[in-house]
Amino acid sequence: MFLPNELIDDILYRVPVKYLLRCRCVSKEWCSIIDSNAFVRKHCKRTNECNRGGGVVISGDGKVFLTDVDSLRDDIVDVIELDDACVSGAEFVGVSNGLVCLCKDNKNVFVLCNPSTRKYRMLPRIPSVFGREFEEVEVPLCGFGYDCVNDDYKVVKIGEGEECTVVIVYSLKSNTWKRIQDIGSNVRFIPERGKLVGGALHWMTIKYPRNCCGFVFGIDLGLEQYKEDPFPDVQGTFICLVYVGESLCITDNYHESHTDVWLMNNHGNGKVWYKAFTVEQPGPFGTFKFIRPVAFSNTGNDVLLEVDRKKLLWYDLEKKTVKTIKINGIPVKFETHMYTESLFQLTEAKQLHKLSQDKKQKQQQKKGDDFLSRGFKLKHEIYLITGKMDVSDYKEGTTDG
Repeated sequence: MFLPNELIDDILYRVPVKYLLRCRCVSKEWCSIIDSNAFVRKHCKRTNECNRGGGVVISGDGKVFLTDVDSLRDDIVDVIELDDACVSGAEFVGVSNGLVCLCKDNKNVFVLCNPSTRKYRMLPRIPSVFGREFEEVEVPLCGFGYDCVNDDYKVVKIGEGEECTVVIVYSLKSNTWKRIQDIGSNVRFIPERGKLVGGALHWMTIKYPRNCCGFVFGIDLGLEQYKEDPFPDVQGTFICLVYVGESLCITDNYHESHTDVWLMNNHGNGKVWYKAFTVEQPGPFGTFKFIRPVAFSNTGNDVLLEVDRKKLLWYDLEKKTVKTIKINGIPVKFETHMYTESLFQLTEAKQLHKLSQDKKQKQQQKKGDDFLSRGFKLKHEIYLITGKMDVSDYKEGTTDG
């Protein structure tokens, strides 16, 4: 039975990544379709729109583990460790559209990984002209995310100096680092990773001398410009900025009392922040120092919470009940992050271009050789028929005969 290519494409767009990887073996045509950039982008977009259950990356103690969202509903969860040498001892930086960014060597070496395909790519080291700016920086800040304006993936590294704060950006599309506009010395960052929401990376910062007020500082990856958002009305002893799905989140922890969880209003009307829920303590899971929302269930009734980087549990917001998740084989302290499974290729574009150019040159050379061969053959046949040959047609000798 014959199916038109358009119908084959439409069917494959609906297939999860792990099955598409097997479908690549069906035929060269299917492999070509699935590996094409257009298909990868469209499949990723559809996956995000359908909110299809994706993967989970768990990091800790210099190790990275994988599982999937559906498994987190089980009482006991098994994980797979990424044991490639390039991720050994790495720290988590960020995740976007199925790509995970890790860093090593005091945030001087960056690695991109596609957990679905188990492919890796080491990013070029930061040029020495930029590296000097970070020599006296104790804790450089990093972030990773997708630039939807330029269809690019970018890594951001920030170094706070005495006179100004330096910001450099790596572009996967151009495979280069560059320095963008400096940030004034009156802005001080809270040491943490950048949180990607709405095409921008966000950090908690304090601005001087305006009464040391706190605000959320954002770096737009597409425009490479800066923006500021105020804090909600928080007064706790420990405040943390996280992201849940497509929303920024601030947890306001009151020591041994309760934690308020604030979400940023993405609709642009009313207040910037609203209080999503409160967790009392001692409550259903005892006392804790801090909690971090990881994800909401599809219904919105449950939230996946990480407690003190030691426990992972589902919390029912209405019933106030808890289901603890036991994960085998992970470190005592860990961090949990969701990612969307994708087919994104991590092959260097320049290398592909070079290979295609070499292939094209070889094809042209082969055509030339075939043409000359046919010419020699024709001359030889004329000689056999007429007994005459114009030797001036040959620049470097003749065929035998």
